[in-house]
Amino acid sequence: MRTCYEIDETDGYFGARETLLRRCAAWAEANGLVMSPLLAEAMLDSRHFSSDGRLGYWTPVQVRSTLLQWIPEKVSAPGEDLRDAPETLRTLLRYLDAHGLRDPRGATVEENEEAIDAVAKEFPDAVEDQDRYGMAKTVVMSARDRGVDIGDPEALTAYLEDFQEGRLTLEEDLLGRVLERQFDRPVLGQERKFAQLPVSLPAPEELAAAAGRSKVVGQFRGFTEWLGPKGRVLTPSGNIRPADARELITLLGTGDEGLRFRTAAELPGLDLIVNWAKKARLVRKQGTRLVPVAKARPVLADAEALWQRAFEAAFDLGEAVCRPIWADEPPSPVRLLYDVIVPDIMAAIYSMDEPAPVVRLAESVWDTVLAHFDVGSLSPLSQMGLRGRTDNDVEQIFDAFEALGAVTSTHGVASSVFSDDLDDGYTAPGRPFSHERAAELRERLAAPGRLVSLTPLGTRAMRQRLLAEGREAGLVGDLVGASPAELLGTVAEHYTPQTTAEEIAIWRGAHGGSLDPLVQAIRDCPFVSRQVAMVNVLAAAVPEGEELLAGLLRDPELGPVVLLADKQDRKPEEVSPAEAAWLMAGSLLEFLEIGGPDAVREQLEELPRSQREDVVRAVRDSGYPARETLEEFRLLVAEPILSASPRLRVVRNARRPRSAKRRGR
Repeated sequence: MRTCYEIDETDGYFGARETLLRRCAAWAEANGLVMSPLLAEAMLDSRHFSSDGRLGYWTPVQVRSTLLQWIPEKVSAPGEDLRDAPETLRTLLRYLDAHGLRDPRGATVEENEEAIDAVAKEFPDAVEDQDRYGMAKTVVMSARDRGVDIGDPEALTAYLEDFQEGRLTLEEDLLGRVLERQFDRPVLGQERKFAQLPVSLPAPEELAAAAGRSKVVGQFRGFTEWLGPKGRVLTPSGNIRPADARELITLLGTGDEGLRFRTAAELPGLDLIVNWAKKARLVRKQGTRLVPVAKARPVLADAEALWQRAFEAAFDLGEAVCRPIWADEPPSPVRLLYDVIVPDIMAAIYSMDEPAPVVRLAESVWDTVLAHFDVGSLSPLSQMGLRGRTDNDVEQIFDAFEALGAVTSTHGVASSVFSDDLDDGYTAPGRPFSHERAAELRERLAAPGRLVSLTPLGTRAMRQRLLAEGREAGLVGDLVGASPAELLGTVAEHYTPQTTAEEIAIWRGAHGGSLDPLVQAIRDCPFVSRQVAMVNVLAAAVPEGEELLAGLLRDPELGPVVLLADKQDRKPEEVSPAEAAWLMAGSLLEFLEIGGPDAVREQLEELPRSQREDVVRAVRDSGYPARETLEEFRLLVAEPILSASPRLRVVRNARRPRSAKRRGR
């Protein structure tokens, strides 16, 4: 039982959603809690179609968004039918927490329940506000207002057909408002961002020391000290005076030594520092002078705070970084798309095990340029020049971040992982480039070139940006306070083998070192499929993994789970009849959780009737140590199959009626 699915994993998500809703409804009834399956389904959808897609990750932000935006916009039902939404969400969050499905990187249940209490006061007005309706809900609710029974599928379908074919229309002002809102809302699934792998960071004091060594941090401090409390006079055009520029070239080490210039704006190194300091709100123009910002003094004294401000400002430096090559040259495509390209290429190198080749990154940037500009209308020579300009701009971007200390560069041949999808034999979907471009890029990647990766400072800062965007970006050590079930579930779904081992080692170190709490979490998990994942991840992550599996294999409750987890590594001749029976039962129960009862019944229908019934009885009576799943199998799979009317059978050697005998004489 996973709690995170890609947008295109439709069957997997629907199967998991069905299981969660079924289990949560039964749990709510047993505990006297409010639970509306329709509303809980919408709440799970609100997380699945979000930027990160984690069903178990909830914070007050998600609580507010679900109750005040998603439900009013998406759920086509009268307001009185939606009144249970706050309490249904409370029940859902409690269920996730009680069964180890909560993502511990989110808020606590108590924090989320406080948010529910606060939002509940606004909720009645929100669901009655037609300006919050999406297009589909607007049409359906208009059908209700015109007397259509929206609970009758045939009546509603007929109304929708009339609307689609123009026989019915909405009020013009209402339709206009809905369309205007729709333009600002992404299509379902469009919000989903690429999940980033967990990262490790050094101790805080190491990061603070690295910030203090940053070249740009030193330049900012030197520049503001040079300005002095009263600042310096600028030229009439607002630039640093030439004499001052010559002084600053040496003082700050801008790299502009020996350049001939008429104005300081022609000096790329100095111009970058001046504009960067302005964007970072360290200096500002005041009349004819450039002066330091008084409120920035505490920031200048704190290397980490200064570094972080410089990092954020670097994402708004397109004009100073992507400078024109000659006077009066129009802005380059990368300059115009700077706010799109820079976050993308910085995220592309986040959490990577190997340094990324700049030529590969530049190829993706060129794709972005092609998608936004009519490059095909240019002559071949102009296209070649534009491509060269694009590559140069990408280099300049990494130069700036390297000067800051967010990126580090090396020179060498790129790892083969960056060319695997360029081979002619690559068959996976989504091949990135045409045959010609792939061949050319393979050749460039085979030669030594610039390789870039994020420094620890850059990694920490990028992680903060990713989290602010609602993306998943784990940090090793974040789960130290998680429950055993939350720890194993999270690393099983979101961590790499290396970071899993690190995270579990940290957790064990903080919780006495024993494996017993983790094993007990597996034992208590009510989902066979999740137990399998937890066993696999724990055994692979701890030094005593093989010994652990051997011991668990003899455990009456977890032995069948270990068999299921280990089935891929066992040859048929190595499996005893008893083990084969456990494997058959476990596999079908696992499939029931993942695919749902309809999928299980369809699979069983492929067997001959007698064999199908034998299999169903064997699983039903197996006593498999997964009480809830086994009971669901009995109710949702076994009973429908075994109670079905048997087909007419031909009985051989039956005694024919006497009349038939007489007729046959």
